[in-house]
Amino acid sequence: MSTEREASKAPEPAKQTDAAGSNASQAGADDAAVETIMIPQIEIDARVAESAGAKPVSNVPDDETTGARSGGELARPLAPSEGVTARSAEPDGATRLVSAEADSPDDSDEDPAEETLLRSTMLRSGLPKRAPVPEDDNYLFVSKNREFAPEPDVVAAAPDLADDAETEMAFYRPADERSDFDEPLEETVVGVGPFVVHDPAQDAGDHSAYQPYAQPGDAQPGYAQPDFAQPDYAQPDYAQPVAAESKPLGTGAKVAVAVAGGVAILAFAGWAAAYAVAGEKIPDGTTVAGVDVGGMEAAEATPLLDQKFAAAHSQPIDVAAGASKTEVNPAEAGLSFDAEATIAKADASRSWNPVKLWKHFTGGGEIEPVIKADDKLIAKVAAKVNKRAGTPFKDGDVVIKRGKVKTTQPVAGEGVSDEALQSALAGQLLVEGDRKADVALEELTPDVDETDVKEAVDKVANPAVSGPITLKFEKTPVQLSPKEFGDAIRFDPKNGELQASVAPSKLKKVLKKALADDAAKPVDATVEMVNGTPKVVPAKPGVTFNQKDLEAVFLDVVTAPDGERTVEVKSKVAKPKVTTEEAKAWGIKEKISSFTTNFPYAEYRNVNIGRAAQLVNGTVLAPGDTFSMNGIVGERTAANGFTKGWMIQNGIFREDYGGGVSQMATTTFNAMFFAGLQDVEHKAHSLYIDRYPIGREATVAWPSLDLKFKNNTKYGVLIRSWVNPAGGNSQGSVTVEMWSTKIWDIKARTGERYDFKSPGKQKITDGNCENTVGAKGFSINVWRDFYKPGTGSKVDTETFKTVYNPQDEVECTDESEKKPPADPS
Repeated sequence: MSTEREASKAPEPAKQTDAAGSNASQAGADDAAVETIMIPQIEIDARVAESAGAKPVSNVPDDETTGARSGGELARPLAPSEGVTARSAEPDGATRLVSAEADSPDDSDEDPAEETLLRSTMLRSGLPKRAPVPEDDNYLFVSKNREFAPEPDVVAAAPDLADDAETEMAFYRPADERSDFDEPLEETVVGVGPFVVHDPAQDAGDHSAYQPYAQPGDAQPGYAQPDFAQPDYAQPDYAQPVAAESKPLGTGAKVAVAVAGGVAILAFAGWAAAYAVAGEKIPDGTTVAGVDVGGMEAAEATPLLDQKFAAAHSQPIDVAAGASKTEVNPAEAGLSFDAEATIAKADASRSWNPVKLWKHFTGGGEIEPVIKADDKLIAKVAAKVNKRAGTPFKDGDVVIKRGKVKTTQPVAGEGVSDEALQSALAGQLLVEGDRKADVALEELTPDVDETDVKEAVDKVANPAVSGPITLKFEKTPVQLSPKEFGDAIRFDPKNGELQASVAPSKLKKVLKKALADDAAKPVDATVEMVNGTPKVVPAKPGVTFNQKDLEAVFLDVVTAPDGERTVEVKSKVAKPKVTTEEAKAWGIKEKISSFTTNFPYAEYRNVNIGRAAQLVNGTVLAPGDTFSMNGIVGERTAANGFTKGWMIQNGIFREDYGGGVSQMATTTFNAMFFAGLQDVEHKAHSLYIDRYPIGREATVAWPSLDLKFKNNTKYGVLIRSWVNPAGGNSQGSVTVEMWSTKIWDIKARTGERYDFKSPGKQKITDGNCENTVGAKGFSINVWRDFYKPGTGSKVDTETFKTVYNPQDEVECTDESEKKPPADPS
């Protein structure tokens, strides 16, 4: 809509006069008196319409009419300068409006007053509209040189504006929204007077002097200050009000002005009274779930509703879905009635808006209650209902197990949706008595569909299992295979898709296997028996790092292409003493010796020999290492897994913890003997025991007597040992094997017994002994011959001399339990 003014069409403004009645000059405008003119609304409409291009008709009183409408009365044509066409005379001097194409006075049967009102209203409804303004307030627009200022606060900002003589004033209010026309009369300029106008000294025919919007350089009498910026008012989007003509008004017009002013004052007084009565109260007739809250203030209505519906939050609601029924407690679904938010919808705030005031007194109607719900709890209740009523859907899924990708395809289900259930429950929350919610079953589509599964497989799962990754802790690399790290990748449904993430607990297990149990301490590489075959166990560096640093880049490295699957982990590293490469170089690959000894049944032998074999099993001797039985088995105590049994102490069989461990020592000595390792320390039993090979046996005692031998080869040695326990009628056995790279064939030769010694007799009275028969002592030699493997060529011979003490005949009694003889007196 164009907002350019048409100065040539504007009517001549009323002139200012001074006290003597002469016209004021332009220069003396500030000192001139101001003539105030009350203009009836209908005339304002006519003048506004005229400025917009409509054709007005002025109806003058009968005594000023020179002609008559009918019956031979004469009509006086008005001068063209008056800009109107006489059509009929009105006794009150009001102004009527007709279109430029109106027919002759005699061709209309319509009522003149009704036609006047209708045409005036139509013309006003067609006027340009001002931009929307808040409905709650009325504005007084002040303008310079017959212009409307856009906002009242802009006027207040100019201190000299209020006293300016060249000012027009008008009230502005939104029009009644209830219009009979298609276009609502929301923002029509309604003049209720007074209009104060100023007519600078100018030629009456020169309309170019009318310049509401001053151009740069134009003088603004009585307004502009040297240092005060002129407001840049945009032209309002509505027609300018038209000032009164300079000619005096007739008596009828003045009466109309007075009547209109009185009506306006009374109307405003009624409006103010309605505003005061309405206050901040809820409109009359307003109800919430049948509860009348009309005429109340919000602070009164809110607690009333809270109290009224308090019990509703604990009463169950029966949900019928399909052929099943489920009882739901509102709190279980997170449902709650929000009284405060509900009352806020009634809009009980103060307002000058006539529409709101009208609604306040004519009735507010029913307000829909505001019901809050918890989405997560609603989902749980829906699952509960669907467990009985429908068929649950199944989301698609992806898992990585042992380095393999496994997928689960989605399956649609049937049941109640979260939204439908929430709506049904909310509709019943404020119902009194039996509460039933019927919810229709519908197809439940999986959140994660086939496309989501495929995307997760293509983007994450398949790249992850495509190859190993390398974690670099400083300069120490740790390689992990998909079989090792795959379980640490998880896929969870989120926002309708499968999102990959790192499972911290599972990644911790992966790192625990890759690094030391105590990650800060290094672990040497070693060799273990796996399914009967030696296998190198890689070294584990001691690493200090923050796992979250690795979690942040883990998915990036596992999905990277080949050649880029290495990631630096910020850490501190402690290197192991034995590296994986060194363990591989040990050459532990074959069994080089094995020896087995038997023992009769005794439960302490099963326990003690079995425990010693368990501790020795898995021992690895690097080249140059020395084996120590006491060092590996430790002190024989109950805490270390041993029990009491018979052992030889100073030639006497006595009971103590660890009895039978010497059986393990003898078996280990013989395995070492045939492996060709170097004997460092061993001692045969002081008494010969016939279940041991003569001259090739050893005994131990904590901490003084030990079995030691050295790996004097360039290969590593793995010791494997185990026990077959003895039964009531069967002997047990213990076996020790040596695994390495074979460099010798060993053969043993045993000489004849010599240097015999006769036994003695002993009587032991402390009870901690065992009766034995006497046996002669003797000496014997054993030779160990070294041959090159598979050649029969002897390289070396080693001699072992063993001296056995004679075994005394022992009579064992327990004198400590005998009572002293009675007093003979």
